[in-house]
This record gives sequence, structure tokens and C-alpha cells, in this order.
Amino acid sequence: MFSFIVLVGIWYALWGKNNPNVSRTVNTPKKKSNIGGIIGFLILLSILGFASRTIAGILLVIGIPVLIIGKIVSAVTNNSNREASPEYKSIPENFKLTETVSKRRKIVKNFNKEYELNLTDEQIERIVDASYFSYYWEREIYDMSKKYNHPVEWYRSDAMWLRAYLKAFPMMNITSDFEMQRRVVEDAFRQIFRELPPGDFMTIDAAIEETNKRFFTLFDEATYMIAFRYMQNKGMKLEFPNSLHHMETEAERLMREYDEKTGANQDPGQGNPDDGQRRGF
Repeated sequence: MFSFIVLVGIWYALWGKNNPNVSRTVNTPKKKSNIGGIIGFLILLSILGFASRTIAGILLVIGIPVLIIGKIVSAVTNNSNREASPEYKSIPENFKLTETVSKRRKIVKNFNKEYELNLTDEQIERIVDASYFSYYWEREIYDMSKKYNHPVEWYRSDAMWLRAYLKAFPMMNITSDFEMQRRVVEDAFRQIFRELPPGDFMTIDAAIEETNKRFFTLFDEATYMIAFRYMQNKGMKLEFPNSLHHMETEAERLMREYDEKTGANQDPGQGNPDDGQRRGF
């Protein structure tokens, strides 16, 4: 029996701990792992007594080399597929993220707590799972492992739309497919700006306050403007609050001051009121 315990320990060290399905927490009701079957198999062999040690010895001699060779072949194949994928080639910056599931999960959990996001345990698991086949999600976890001088520094990314969504929406939909995630975020932003256009308000702060009240969101000025600009780039016609429409630009201010000094803005028939006094009228 002891030899089987050793075998299971070697199996977990080589493969089990890095497999998302095996390392999944008990509270996440997703995919089933083979842990129960292995435990039952060990119990059965323990009942068999001497036969179990014989079988264990055979599996130790034959199984371990097979596991090692299979892991090497799998690693080489996965690396080749990853490097050939368009998604991998689209990431300009080289980065290295731990391959261990539990460590990736810990990174996301710590960041979720420190930066006051609203990810549930199930959503964290989904992000961790997705990071093994989506380099965009892997990059998100990698950036969560960094330290930032200010919370808003985290938004500086090609995926700032996603990060604004993770911050501002307590009730969110997380999907493992990154392009589908983009559509989810875009639809959420579109619904907000369609029902509460910022141009209907006098200030940005008023628009944010009413949006948060109506949709139970947690927008601040930074996340609101990220969403605003993102939807503008997607072709949605959005205007700033009404009070901003009347704000004078620098060019307009200079032109107005020039007109006031030169009198260019006077009515041609009106003349200068000082002229009559100088002429004796």
C-alpha cells in the first residue's frame, strides 16, 4: 500500500497539480476529476493485500516511465501549438507566468481582494481555466501579479475595457472565450449609454451618479470615461454632458480677447462711442 501512496504522490507532482480539473476547489461544481476513482482503486488494492503490492510494483516500474515520457511529449506539443497560434504571436511583450493552477488562482484572488474587484470564486476559476488556452486571459493574470503605484495604473492596457468592466460591475458575466468576453462588455456598456446618455446631464459626476443608481454599478470617473471612449470607438454617437458643450476652447478664447481689444466684434454702423466726444458732438 505504501508503494501506491508513493506512486500517487509522484503522479500528482508530475501531472495532477498542474491540471485545472484535478486542482479545482471542492466548492466549484464544474468538471469532475478522477480523484474519487483513484481513492476507490487504492482501497480495493488494500483489501487485496499482497496482490496490491505486486500490482503496485509493476505499475511503478512501467507506469512512471510512461508518465514521464507522456509529459515530455505533451509539453513539446503544447509549446509548438502555443507558439504557432495567432493569439500568441499578437502579444508583443514576452512574459512568464507560473504554470501551477493553485498559484494562478492565488494571484487572481489576491488581486481581486486588494483592488476591490467583484469576482466570485466561480468567476476566478473560469479565468484561471481560460488562461491555459487563451493568451489574453493569461496576460490578464500576469498583469495581476504586478505591483502598481496607483490603482488606476492597472487600467493602462489594450484590454482597459475589460478592466473597467471588472471594476465597475458587481454583477458580471465572465466567459473563457476572450472575443466573446469583448462582446459581453460591449453590450453592457451599450445598454447603459443607450438608456442614460451622458449628454442628458449637466456634469460627468451627475451622469456617473445616476448610472450607478440605476444599474447598481460602481463607476468612477476613470472607468466611466474608459467605457465612454470605448463605445465611441465602436461607432456609438455619444456626447459629453450639456454643460461641457458651452466650454470655450483655447482658440475661441484667444479670438474673443483679440476681438475685444481691436473692436472687431462691433456693429459696423455703430462706430466707437468715444469718436463723438472727440469730434465735438
